[in-house]
Amino acid sequence: MLKKIANTIRHLTMDAVELAGSGHPGMPMGCAEIGAYLFGEFLRFDPAHPKWPHRDRLILSVGHGSLWLYSCLHLAGFPLTLNDLKKFRQIDSKTPSHPDLTRTEGVEATTGVDGQGVGFAVGQALGLKHLGIDSKVVVVAGDGDLMEGVAMESCSIAGHLRLDNLILIYDSNSTTLDGYVHESFSENLPLRFQAQGWDVTTVDGHDLDQIRAALAPLRTHQGKPTLIIAHTRIGCGAPNKQGTPAAHGRPLGKEEVALAKKALGLPDVSFHVDPGIYHFFQQRGVAGSPPSMFSVPSHLESILQNISIPAPVAGRWASHAVLQVLAALLPQLIGGSADLSSSDGTYLEKYGLIQTGQFEGRNIKYGVREFGMACIAAGMALDRSIIPFIGTFLGFVDYMRSAIRMTSLMQLKVIYQLTHDSIFIGPDGPTHQPIEQIASLRAIPGLLVLRPADANEVKMSWLAALLHEGPSAIILSRQPINELSSRSYAEGVGRGAYILQKEIGDQVDYLLLATGSEVHLALEVAKELGPTARVVSMPSWELFESQPLPYKKTILQGKVKVSIEAGVDQGWHKYIGADGIAIALTWFGESGSTSDLAERFGYTKEAIVNKIKAFNGSNL
Repeated sequence: MLKKIANTIRHLTMDAVELAGSGHPGMPMGCAEIGAYLFGEFLRFDPAHPKWPHRDRLILSVGHGSLWLYSCLHLAGFPLTLNDLKKFRQIDSKTPSHPDLTRTEGVEATTGVDGQGVGFAVGQALGLKHLGIDSKVVVVAGDGDLMEGVAMESCSIAGHLRLDNLILIYDSNSTTLDGYVHESFSENLPLRFQAQGWDVTTVDGHDLDQIRAALAPLRTHQGKPTLIIAHTRIGCGAPNKQGTPAAHGRPLGKEEVALAKKALGLPDVSFHVDPGIYHFFQQRGVAGSPPSMFSVPSHLESILQNISIPAPVAGRWASHAVLQVLAALLPQLIGGSADLSSSDGTYLEKYGLIQTGQFEGRNIKYGVREFGMACIAAGMALDRSIIPFIGTFLGFVDYMRSAIRMTSLMQLKVIYQLTHDSIFIGPDGPTHQPIEQIASLRAIPGLLVLRPADANEVKMSWLAALLHEGPSAIILSRQPINELSSRSYAEGVGRGAYILQKEIGDQVDYLLLATGSEVHLALEVAKELGPTARVVSMPSWELFESQPLPYKKTILQGKVKVSIEAGVDQGWHKYIGADGIAIALTWFGESGSTSDLAERFGYTKEAIVNKIKAFNGSNL
């Protein structure tokens, strides 16, 4: 039966790619026996409850081979029909070009960006260890995945922590999209993985007996994660194209499909499935149960508002104080940092480290592996049973950007604590001073970006992040900042922007919009400009954009509109207008004291007032 299942995977793949006119038939055809064994014998799952907590997880890191997964899910009884397969790569279908967990039941992670699926799998395996769930995580990866550095960052952590519930199946088919693997990749992968603390075995990926012999013992395997190197022929079954790049990323063509079906003994019928296969899987099912979901306590705002944080205080340490309270309230909160917990304030003081063989703690030391850290955090968030937060300096967030994008695409609740938020970190200089990073984060759809101006806004930023159905970035200062007048969540941070200091009278001559530590500078500038100046704290553009239009219009009143933020001006002219004044940076920073940097780049009360007064039309 397993061989029949394998050839049916090939049959469905060829037909779906031909009908779509595009796609990647090679990997699904090459890994057909692996899929047949995994779904036919090894994996524990329940199609009626795809999110059953005790299921095994299968992540297809090599996401361009999505038809392999779609075919397996269909045959195994998940809610994915033959008609869905016929809509492969069509708009709004359940079968997009790469697996998407927001569209398709049974898909564990949205994948396709090479290497990241491996990181997601490591995160899932680590999360299951922490939760005490005895399930396996299987990730199928290709040459492209293992060439990417993020996969090795993640695998290094998996080996260090001895995640023996993790199985990586490497589809070693000797080809890439652009040619053959030997043209660009010749390292000794078995030795590399063994050096990282993995067990390694090699199989013929088309021999079901070898596949079974390698995988079956891993159900009770203990000690290390396992790499299975499966040697396969890409496009296996296509007589003229198997084993060549021609089978990788385009349809085989009608003639080749007909020859392949003949060679495999398949009927010359489109999308054919032997009814016996459906019956086989109906007999195989495991009775699962739906997962329970967490929710934010209804009284959380009042608890946060009552946290005592002496001022002045750096944003990073205000957040650290908030985290200690949240940790006691939310047992699903797990933190970690890229070797910076003593500086970015992410460490949960009462909850210990997750270490090799000890997974009860709630702090993870990721080492200097920002990209791997971000993928692992996303993997832990996949089941919605853990809320991961991770920390690094804002200037290093570019290492993580692709993973943050994928987390947004999957709408996962991961919280990024990004500290040392501007040139005002001082002497570390332009390599560490973020300039364009805030703007680049705001460009990611679905990511909630928060830059609080004091400890009160830090508290409410954490509430916003916990309420948000997706990832959030809380951007925090290194330098101490004073306390501002407090607002409720609904009237302050929850609005995205709010009037911090109102003008006197009915006329607004100057509108000053600012974020973070620059809000305090805006207040100083307003004092010089006089009573017709309004100061607006704008901790979150995304929350502001979600407000009703009348509210936004009310906030943005002013004859002369000024934005003050220690970063590039990208996006600010939406709020201040094309002729507005953006106090912003146009180049990278410098090494120097905070005061010297403020003078150099024009972030002083005097410099900003002079710029406003010199502005054409500002003589009101």
